[in-house]
Formats: sequence, structure tokens, C-alpha cells
Amino acid sequence: MSRPLLIIPLIGLLLTGAGSAAATTLAEAVGAALALAEQTPRVTAARREADAIRTQAGSLVAQDPALRVKYLSDELTEGGGANEWEAMVDLPLWLPGQRGARREVAGAIDSQAGTLDRLLRWEMAGRVRQAAWEAAFAQGRLRQAEIALDASRTLEATVAKRTDAGELARVDLLLARQETLGREVDLQSAQVEARRAHDAYRHLTGADRLPEPLTESPLPTSDTAPVLPPNHPLLADSDGALARARADRKQVETDRRGHPTLSLGGKRAQELRGEDALDALQIEVSMPFGLASQSAPALASAERAYTERLTELHRIRLEAEQALASADIERLGAAEALSVAERRHALAQDALRLMHRAFDLGETDLAELLRAEERAREASMDLELRRLEQGRALARLNQALGVIPE
Repeated sequence: MSRPLLIIPLIGLLLTGAGSAAATTLAEAVGAALALAEQTPRVTAARREADAIRTQAGSLVAQDPALRVKYLSDELTEGGGANEWEAMVDLPLWLPGQRGARREVAGAIDSQAGTLDRLLRWEMAGRVRQAAWEAAFAQGRLRQAEIALDASRTLEATVAKRTDAGELARVDLLLARQETLGREVDLQSAQVEARRAHDAYRHLTGADRLPEPLTESPLPTSDTAPVLPPNHPLLADSDGALARARADRKQVETDRRGHPTLSLGGKRAQELRGEDALDALQIEVSMPFGLASQSAPALASAERAYTERLTELHRIRLEAEQALASADIERLGAAEALSVAERRHALAQDALRLMHRAFDLGETDLAELLRAEERAREASMDLELRRLEQGRALARLNQALGVIPE
């Protein structure tokens, strides 16, 4: 047995799932790929940020309290023994609306974390779909290469018998053997491609087997072109970013006046050496003016960020709509191409059967038969790939629609 056939079972074992590894669904493959890519901490970090802002909004003070200590003495001047100690604790306070603005920011970040989780799963689903279908296509080409090699070897054996019987010339046997060697080369190339595609899928997901089933459920039939759903991960993530920018802008607006400061403390003073010290309680209130000229840069920056997010949402929507239209056209084209490929395959097989009969009867030569086999082989390969293209086109359409495997 030649070496290519020794490799075939190994490739088939890896790609068709005959190994010991458990079968995985497409959703499980996406989850495994996400874990390998270590994307989940991004969502966790966003939720922690929201919790931190929410905790800050629930605090009694708007900023860190501060301790102020003051000491006065005439020891280096009059020398009368006068001294004064003063200690104050500064407590920044909230103005109406400032806590609520921060809670809105926290809510927007929480929402962003949810949309980010869906966006990451959707993006990884696209990568897994692409890698899985590339492996499936490589497997299909390998399968056709195996069939072509078997057919070529069968023909070679027939030609050898007829050559031994004196019905065909020696050159025909050499031509048949050359054809078999050509098919072995094709098989080796298909094996390398299949191994490369499978390794790419395994590197992405950590799984040795393709998802089962790989072909996704078809969408409900409709006479109209598909439209983007409102919960598309791309749009939802952009909406979340826009909501975050809107909440940030509101926070900047509420913070433009700053924070008033309540200072509480005590004072101990002694006017002359030997006299009793006098203790007193002190309360101070500091109210910032909130000048428009001072808050204008922060307000303008927040407004610019909001405008950029709004523009980004519009751009992403247009790109998503274009991708969906392209995927729908591809799906329709794949269906038409499959119909043509089926007719071409049927005609090629009929022609090959007639050519075999003519060759057996001596009505045609081997070169004509080999040309018929080449046309039949091309038709079979095209039919195999067109059938696979049906599933891949549907997967791409689902990806464009924002469908996340579950």
C-alpha cells in the first residue's frame, strides 16, 4: 500500500470525529475559543468599574476628606508665650444631581459589560465558523481526492489486464500509471491542506473535532431581504458606548460647580504664658463659584466624545447593513450555483459511463477516457464544494445577522 493511503485514516480520524474526544456543538466551540483567548476578564473588569463608581456615589462624601492642622506662636517674635492650635477635617459634599449622574454612569458601564460579552461571543463565533468551514472544505477536497485516486487505480488495473491480454499497447499502461501518480500527488496536497485547516481550528478552539452539527438551522423563509435586528451585537455595543458617553456628559455638567466643603474642627488658644488655654469648636463652609470659563473645556470634551460615538454608531450600522446584504447575495448565489453543479455532475457522470462502455468495446482510446474522467472529477469536486458552500453561506448570513450560537 502506498504512503498516501497510510495518512488518509489519520486525517479522517481528526476531521470526522472518530477519535476519543467528545463531540462539541458550535456554541461549546465558541465558548472554548473564548476561554483560550482569555477575553472574559474584559467583561469582569468593566463590571468592577461600574461597582466602583456605584460605591463612590453611595459614599457620604464626594471626595476624599482632608485633615488640616495649623499652629501659631510668638516664640520667635514677642516671646510672650502666645500660641494657637487649630485642627480641621474637610468634608467635600454632594450637590443635588451629582450622585444620580454617577449612578447613571455606573448603569451605562454595566450595560456596556453585557453588550461587550455578547460582542465578544459574536466576534469569536465568526472566527470559529470560518475556521470550521475551512476545515470542512479541506475535508471535502480530501474526500474527492480519495475517490479520484480509487477510480484511477481501478482504471489502471483494467488497463494492465488488457495490456497483458494484448488488447492495449504498453504506452496505454504507462499513461494510466502516470494518471494514478498524478492523483496521488493531488491526494498528498489535499492531506496537507486538510491538516493545516484542522490545526488552525484546533489552535483556535482546543478541540479535535468539528462542531456537530456544523450546518446551522436555516432562517425562516421570506420574500424580502433580511434586515439587521435591533439587538445585533455590533449595534448593541455601539448603543452602549453612546449611552456611556451621554452619561459621562451629564456627569460633567453636574460637576461643573465642583463640590462644597464642610470643615469641622477645634481650636485651642493661649494669649500669654501661664494663662489658661481657651478651646473652641469651628465650622466652616466653602462653596465654589463654578465659573463657566473653568468648566468649558471639560464640557466641550464630553460633548465631542458623545458626538464621536454617535458618528461611530452610524458608521457601524452602515457597515453591518452592507455585510448583511453581501451575505444574503452570497447565500442566493450559492443556491443557484448548487443547482448548476448538480446538473453538470449528472451530465459528466452519464458521459463517463458512456465513455467507459466505449473504451471497453474498443470504440475509443484511453486518452479520451482520461479526458472524460477529468471532466467528471472536476464536476464531482465542484458539486462537493457547492454543497459545502450552502452551509458556509448560511453560517455567514447568520453571522451578519448577529446570531450567536446557543
